[in-house]
Amino acid sequence: MYIDPQIIAHRSIVIYDRDLQWRQFLARELSVLGFENVMQAGSPKEALQAIRDSEADALVTLHDLKLVKFLRTHRASPNKRIVIILITANLGAEDILRERDSGVNEIIAKPASANQVITHLYNALSTPREFVDAKLYHGPDRRRHNRPYDRPERREKR
Repeated sequence: MYIDPQIIAHRSIVIYDRDLQWRQFLARELSVLGFENVMQAGSPKEALQAIRDSEADALVTLHDLKLVKFLRTHRASPNKRIVIILITANLGAEDILRERDSGVNEIIAKPASANQVITHLYNALSTPREFVDAKLYHGPDRRRHNRPYDRPERREKR
């Protein structure tokens, strides 16, 4: 996969995972690719602080829907529109729907390779989807394809 250096230059990424070796490995891989500011966090509190300090463009996180919900909906969130890549071992249909509906940009099944994370992260940064800020959902538009819609438009324009 070709990675356009202009897409990733000056991007700030926060990696939140309790596994120190995985964080260090992924941070090294992202740095080698050209991400200039890669921060690591071992707890949700550290992740929020890193997002605030670095004005992060993206968060790569283990399965922590409480953190995702805080980022997407809380008024104290440092960045409600941050790209969120969720890595999870919860792969049941209900789990996937709950994770998707929490507002993550991408979901990756464990065990995840660095290449999978990089591919999903790059795609989310290079082709951002519109952000939806509705009563029951806050996150990227879940529709991935721009298909013709031949019914009356019900969504409000803001």
